[in-house]
Amino acid sequence: MATGCEEQTPVAPDDGALPGAPITVTVNIPWNDFASNLEVFGGYGSAEDIGQGVLAEDFAGTLDARTLLRFGAYPRIATVQDTTGASRPDSTLTILGGRFVAFFDTIESTNTAPVTLALGATTEAWDQTTVSWDFAVDTINDQRPWTEVGGGLVNPVAQATWDPSAGDTAVFVLDSAQVAAWADTTDLSVGARLDILDPGERLALSTAVLRLDARPSSNPDTIIELTAATRGSTFIYSPFPQPPPDGVRIGGAPSWRTILDIGVPSVIDGIPDFCAVVSCPHTLIPGEISYAALVLTSRATEAAFQPTDSIRLDVRPVLNRSAMPKSPLGVSLIVSPFGRTVQPEAFGAAPGVEIEIPFTGYARDRLRGTDTSGNPTPETLALLSVIEPFSIAFASFEGPLSAAEPYLRLVLTIGPPVELP
Repeated sequence: MATGCEEQTPVAPDDGALPGAPITVTVNIPWNDFASNLEVFGGYGSAEDIGQGVLAEDFAGTLDARTLLRFGAYPRIATVQDTTGASRPDSTLTILGGRFVAFFDTIESTNTAPVTLALGATTEAWDQTTVSWDFAVDTINDQRPWTEVGGGLVNPVAQATWDPSAGDTAVFVLDSAQVAAWADTTDLSVGARLDILDPGERLALSTAVLRLDARPSSNPDTIIELTAATRGSTFIYSPFPQPPPDGVRIGGAPSWRTILDIGVPSVIDGIPDFCAVVSCPHTLIPGEISYAALVLTSRATEAAFQPTDSIRLDVRPVLNRSAMPKSPLGVSLIVSPFGRTVQPEAFGAAPGVEIEIPFTGYARDRLRGTDTSGNPTPETLALLSVIEPFSIAFASFEGPLSAAEPYLRLVLTIGPPVELP
């Protein structure tokens, strides 16, 4: 086993036996000596689950993305002041028009200059959960392609400019006819499509609402504003990324997971630095593992899908590898509920960052063969995003056989032998 010992303290006695006090050594174990059978699976969740939108036009020379939205029921009753000044509910409201207000995430959006956006009304029925760039509906018993890829034909509604330096909103002015058309919540062809017209940017849409101007019957000289929220949104994009021929991929929408089989060596031998302080061969016991982590080296993600915000990684046991990609997973092995946070630069401008994903308790159980309750320890782990899906962007890491392949880092605390009186 070709492993490396990074540090050791204190110095061992000359005879090479275990010293009279515990020592701590760090051992790096290469891929072939602890892991195998790496696979990448996609398709977890859908873009709808994010609850946000993405807009892109030839971003990074490849990516096009559009957001589809449907609106909830319009308010039918409003409390207004009548001509006498008394406040009372009014259920006879005349809607005169309104505004479609889009709110953008300025951190996840790539543009720093103003961009032009187009709002259209969809004309074909689409399924919010399964819609894609090519298909309006893509269920098991019903697959309907768009008449025109990318969301079908739309009726143009309005255009607007979003300048991120001026705020996070873009406002589209609507007439009463369009507001009335979007009021039908039973027609699956009714909805809005939001596009970006300027090439080279990728925008993250946080949410959108309709601001409706209405005249109450109890005070016809007054105009009030009502709000109708969206009742669902999703985004469609092209091209869809293919599984990597090598390497690790985590995240995206739908989300990607990478799984691998893990084994912790039970005997350490043939490492000069290690054997200089510990008698070799050394049989490793679970209690000697004070820290264990899978170490991954980041690499640049495809430009169109590079993160612009932090990525949060998780690691969980795979309870039945033969059932992949649908195998249930165990609980997270990372103590923090936010997972292992990695800055976006690691997958773009500054790749080659080593990321440690700790699983100390799992490593001890894997060496023992069972957990503390006596249950068999799963040999397969899944690397995934803490929230699936979280963003169209995904994390990429070097894979086996690369110069920066994953390795196992063990920090071992080894005590002296116990002698009975």
